[in-house]
Amino acid sequence: MFSSKEVPTAKLIPILMQFGTYLKIGLDHYALLKSTGKEAGPDVVAAFIAAKMNGWDPKVNNKTILDPDTKMAAARFLAGIVINLTDI
Repeated sequence: MFSSKEVPTAKLIPILMQFGTYLKIGLDHYALLKSTGKEAGPDVVAAFIAAKMNGWDPKVNNKTILDPDTKMAAARFLAGIVINLTDI
C-alpha cells in the first residue's frame, strides 16, 4: 500500500521550483506574443511550455513522474495560470 510518507516533501521541492521556472518561461513567452500582436491563447502557450519541458525527466525515488500525457497536462495547467494571471 502506498503511503505519502514514501515521498518526502524535500524531494518535491526541486520539481515544484522547476514548475515555477516553466511558469515564468510561459509568462515571458505570452508577453512577447502579446507585444507583437500575435495570438496568445492557452493552447499556444501550453505548446511552447511543453516544448521547453522536452528533455526534463523528473524522478522521485528513481521513478519517472511525468509521462508524455502528464507532461502535456502540466504544460496546459501552467498555461492556464499564465492566461489567468495576465488577464486580470
